[in-house]
Amino acid sequence: MAIPIQMPSLSPTMTEGKIIKWLKKQGDKVSSGEAVAEVETDKSNLEIEAYDDGYLLQVLVGEGEMAKVGAPIAYIGAKGEKVGAGKQAAPAAAPPEQKPQPAPAASVPSGGGDNRIAIQMPSLSPTMTEGKIVKWLKKQGDKVSSGEAVAEVETDKSNLEIEAYDNGTLAEIVVGENQMAKVGAPIAYLTAKGAKAAPAAPAAKPKAPAAPAPEKPAAAKPAAAPAQAGGRRVRASPVAKKIARDKGLDLTQVSGSGPSGRVVKRDIEEALARGPAAAPAVKKAPAAQPAPGVRPEPTVLPLTSMRKVIAQRMTEVKPGVPHFYLTIEVDMEAASKVREEAKAMDLKVSVNDLIVKAVAMAVRRYPKINVSLQGDKVVQFHSVDVGIAVALEEGLITPILRDADQKGLQAIASGVRELAERARKRALKPEEYTGGSITVSNLGMYGIDQFVAVINPPQASILAVGAVSEKAVVRDGQLAVRKMMTATLSCDHRVIDGAIGAEFLRELRGLLEHPTRLLF
Repeated sequence: MAIPIQMPSLSPTMTEGKIIKWLKKQGDKVSSGEAVAEVETDKSNLEIEAYDDGYLLQVLVGEGEMAKVGAPIAYIGAKGEKVGAGKQAAPAAAPPEQKPQPAPAASVPSGGGDNRIAIQMPSLSPTMTEGKIVKWLKKQGDKVSSGEAVAEVETDKSNLEIEAYDNGTLAEIVVGENQMAKVGAPIAYLTAKGAKAAPAAPAAKPKAPAAPAPEKPAAAKPAAAPAQAGGRRVRASPVAKKIARDKGLDLTQVSGSGPSGRVVKRDIEEALARGPAAAPAVKKAPAAQPAPGVRPEPTVLPLTSMRKVIAQRMTEVKPGVPHFYLTIEVDMEAASKVREEAKAMDLKVSVNDLIVKAVAMAVRRYPKINVSLQGDKVVQFHSVDVGIAVALEEGLITPILRDADQKGLQAIASGVRELAERARKRALKPEEYTGGSITVSNLGMYGIDQFVAVINPPQASILAVGAVSEKAVVRDGQLAVRKMMTATLSCDHRVIDGAIGAEFLRELRGLLEHPTRLLF
């Protein structure tokens, strides 16, 4: 069956894109992951890739023409396969009004003899190739409006809601909860407004290309979503859910004033003004203890979407990017005093905040390190965006602090804390963890003295920071005890040479050893 290539969302504010150039022509063979077209967005020009192998059967949107996000721009399939008439005339679907949190699910004609419209798994992050349905917010037979959230999806970065592009009735759920689907694969079907929906099935059966869910014991149940109260799902707008999640507010304790009792933004604000109600405590059943003398069996857990992408990217990056490493020791005595002075003024500034600020200023002063290799071109960045590695239970993510060189220490401290908190809640937006000039990975709080870090592409460098500890050093010919820290810079040797990295580290050390320079 012919598969649509859709106009992807290549920036958080993008609603449509223009085809600048087709990199493949009709009849050409296409491989999964291969660039097929160059697209102009509201932010930049980017290449888009195919997610399936096949042949380019038909181009729907010509060069110089516009297409809405989610609209099919071409079809790929088996060699010589004919594209159905319904697909040839597929109109560009209008996206819902732009909202800050939910991501739209693309809808295209199913291609069958009925009037059903497929809701497809959208691409919600640049590295996403598949997603897991965490929860269906609609059930079979429910009415669905364009722009309404229909499901919550776990990606490799965060959990996001996806919306329908069309009005209709949810006729069939193809991918059940806790099951995987490839980007672009249908996860459900709508019947167009006015058409009769098929009767609701007792349980949705997974269909290809959804991956089967791992077998679970009969007694195990999925974790209850926060939107469950008294056996019914709490209806809430995406903005209300986001605010509640960020503020730690239990939605089950909020009365909705919107349509059909839906919780809206004003309900959340009123609840916060009154003070968040404590969620009822949930008692966890004690873990079963093995009988005496019986060795416990290991637990087999499926890879999360995040861990799967980390494994894939590290496998590609480590042998694919020629790393070299430079290590320095930094006297942190003066920097530690700055932190103590800030603490005395009730300002929350950590050693890591000082490092982030120093890294940002060193990048600004040595812009040769602020580069990225993309294809056969070197991209020189003119803004300084620093990534901060944040450890999560299921993996690692690097939220980006934008324009870090232009921020004061207090702004950096609050910005880093906020990004880290939302990263742990899986509430980051795609633009908050993509791009970046350089990443700081700090394991000093775990007592690690020194380590080397793997570069996080498309960045070309990463700084690994160890613990600040007292060491015996020689100062002015005398033995002294000083607070020292080891920092190791990993560089992509394809675009950064040793001398460039050395100059950057020399400037970084100077800034940290004389922290008053961070103010100018």
